[in-house]
Amino acid sequence: MGIGILFISFLGLLLLGMPVAFALGISSVLTIYFTDIIPMGYLAQTLFGSVNSYPLLAVPLFVFSGVLMEYGGLSRRLTDVARAFVGHITGGLAAVSLVATAIFAMLSGSGPATVAAIGGIMIPAMAREGYSLRYSAGLLATGGGVGIIIPPSIPLIIYGVTTNTSVGDLFLAGIVPGFMVVFLLYLVSRHYARKHNYGSNVQRTPWPQRLSRMWHAKWTLFMPVVILGGIYGGIFTPTEAAGIAVAYSIVLTIAYGEFKLSQAPQMLKTTFLISGMILVIIATASVYSRILTIQRVPSLIVGFLIDTLALAPWSIILAFVILLLIFGMFMETIAGIILLAPILVPIVKQIGMDPLHFGIVMIMGSLIGFATPPVGDNLNVASAISGLSIEQVSLAAIPYVIVLILFMLVVAYVPEISLFLPHLLK
Repeated sequence: MGIGILFISFLGLLLLGMPVAFALGISSVLTIYFTDIIPMGYLAQTLFGSVNSYPLLAVPLFVFSGVLMEYGGLSRRLTDVARAFVGHITGGLAAVSLVATAIFAMLSGSGPATVAAIGGIMIPAMAREGYSLRYSAGLLATGGGVGIIIPPSIPLIIYGVTTNTSVGDLFLAGIVPGFMVVFLLYLVSRHYARKHNYGSNVQRTPWPQRLSRMWHAKWTLFMPVVILGGIYGGIFTPTEAAGIAVAYSIVLTIAYGEFKLSQAPQMLKTTFLISGMILVIIATASVYSRILTIQRVPSLIVGFLIDTLALAPWSIILAFVILLLIFGMFMETIAGIILLAPILVPIVKQIGMDPLHFGIVMIMGSLIGFATPPVGDNLNVASAISGLSIEQVSLAAIPYVIVLILFMLVVAYVPEISLFLPHLLK
């Protein structure tokens, strides 16, 4: 009965248009009230305990760091460097966009923030150079998602805290798949650029000018070295790295002189709204997943898949990939991780899959979900920047999404792609 109330009330609230965070919380309260599964006082303890976590402090800090970089001109310097080095190749501005998103991802850890910062510069620039708005918006909507797989990644932090997996190891595991995603997206963008003759007449930037742009962006380019080098060098934890990222961003923003004091209220407002939304989702989703655990839902699923259906491990992995893709379409990333990870991780352990490996597969599903309707956070940002409708941007993103789905299957069945660096460095 308890599980029925939990699922039916949650789905009903979603259909009524209620935000995911509140739907999770209300359905959990209704289940506790009508079934007495746990004391109502335990609800408050779980809500507080789920966000009373030192590693989670990294979330608002990385969000604030990303906002500082967006307002402080750091994203423009990154795109200038990328344009100097790859702007002359076929579909050059598409390559510039992808290189800039990869670098910005190593600074912000957020998909929508990456689309907003780089897309706000590159979509208008590509339009001026004759690239179609659909091509540009579709590329940025999918390319911006790399921000959640290349470290430091906020969803990877959430997965690590939720499943008690090392966040540092997850960061390492995301590096190779993240840059492979960038390369695959470039191949798709190059195909369409050649087909439509986009960016074929751009001159190669001379080396003196390249070096000059690198010099002007040297401290911005050095930031990933400080953050990631400090984590992997054992100098500080991912949470401490987030604090250093904020301090570094503040210093650069002031040094570059592009920050205006009048922007401070808007920056803080953006930080508080994004961080608050994430923390509320973490709290309510934690209660929801705790009820699922108490009702032995993970164990029941394990028994059904392995004992009753006698499915082979490869077919269970395929089923989970499909499930993650569906959840990615309809569920906000953080909520999806907190809901599904406690259920699915015990199952993947049963079939011999490393939770570290599965974490990257799960994040790949979220990456694709960013660019697929109806939720599609990156689609909304790219639509707002380009002026196109969500439907137009969604259609433009289809070729990239197909490639990402195929790559997600490869990552799921070839664990070395994710585990190579963690195993090498250990």
